[in-house]
Amino acid sequence: MFKNLTRFGYQRSTKEVFGFYLAYLVLIIIVGAVLAGTLGVAMQNNTFDFGLRVGNVMAVIVSSGVSFLILKEKKLLGRFGFILLALLAGLLALYVGGLGGLIPAAYLTTRPASTKK
Repeated sequence: MFKNLTRFGYQRSTKEVFGFYLAYLVLIIIVGAVLAGTLGVAMQNNTFDFGLRVGNVMAVIVSSGVSFLILKEKKLLGRFGFILLALLAGLLALYVGGLGGLIPAAYLTTRPASTKK
C-alpha cells in the first residue's frame, strides 16, 4: 500500500492510490504544522488563523507540485486535460486544503505513462 511513494511515474492500483493519498496528506499536515509553529514564533503571530493560512499555502504548493511532478515523470505534460487537472489540484487545495487538493494528484497516479518521447 505504501510502496513507491516517491516514484511519480509509477502506475498505482486502487489500494496504492489510497496509501499515496494518506502519506502525502500526513506530509502536508506535519510540514504545515511545523512551518506554522516556526513562523508563528519567529513573527510573534502565533494564532490559530495564522497557522491555518500557512497550512493552506503548504497544501496548494504540495498538491500542485506533486501533480506536475507526476505529469512530468509520466510524460503527460503535452496533454491539456491533464494540465488542467493539475491546476485543479492547486485550486481545490486553495479552498478545501490538502484533503481536496490531493484527489486530482492521486487520480493522476492511476494513469499510464505516455509511450511518446
